[in-house]
Amino acid sequence: MKPLRTLFACLSFCVAVTLPAQELKKPKDEFPESGMASFRLRVKSIPTLRMQINGVTVLMGVDTGCQGTAVITPRAAERCGITAAFSLPTMGNSGRNESTYGLVEKLQAGEVTWRDFHVAIMPLDGMEIDGLLGADILFGRPFYMDLRNKVMILGKIPDTSGAHEVPCYSRGGHCGVNIEVEGVKIPMIIDSGASKSYMSSLKFRGQTEFRGYLPVATVRSTSLTRVEVCKIKSLKIGGAPLTGVEFIRDQEHNLLGDDFLLAHPIAVDMAARRLWLFEPQVAARPEDETSK
Repeated sequence: MKPLRTLFACLSFCVAVTLPAQELKKPKDEFPESGMASFRLRVKSIPTLRMQINGVTVLMGVDTGCQGTAVITPRAAERCGITAAFSLPTMGNSGRNESTYGLVEKLQAGEVTWRDFHVAIMPLDGMEIDGLLGADILFGRPFYMDLRNKVMILGKIPDTSGAHEVPCYSRGGHCGVNIEVEGVKIPMIIDSGASKSYMSSLKFRGQTEFRGYLPVATVRSTSLTRVEVCKIKSLKIGGAPLTGVEFIRDQEHNLLGDDFLLAHPIAVDMAARRLWLFEPQVAARPEDETSK
């Protein structure tokens, strides 16, 4: 059965680096003259994209909830010739730890190249991917994602005249947005690395409906998790009804996951602190090119 939550990279890898930020090299991007690039995603439990790191083909999860530039598994790092350069103290949901970083010389996806930057090296147990593409790359320029059509665009936002505009903000590098749950404002992270949406027991204390136990994979392990769905009477975003989302009760995390992104194609301009929700589109092509 398909896991409800494929990963919380933004949570297990949601780190607060205690050394100066300049220790971590940020990527230098090279876009085509048009300034934009379109990508065909492959969607299983989360969106994925085939790309090349140092000339080696890898399968990367597209994770807007992953803090930083990217994560790569030790096995993929070895294939790509990436060695551990240093470690930094971090703080995540499992407490204080250390993250190891290596240097990527060149990452290519379609017509876009990113050069000379650090990635975190960590196991992604229970996931059939080589790594995660994080928020620093995805939100470095205007960003568009339509999971129903399996399309991602970097560098340019489509015509927003028919879209619903909502303020957003940067929360630790993630894209944050406020929603209204029965009239109460709740901050959420847009997280394409979560296959479902989650709401913490601290923010919603209403009734829930028990749905049983399902296997849930995180960056650390896979385990059975009790599934309780929040019974919400009124749900809005930017004053408009928020549809197509069912929140799973969580202990501490508030995420808009892939059920939200399937119901609402989004565009994000982090520099302008704006997010747009588009109406769901009819799939242009029935087959995902990357799965051929």
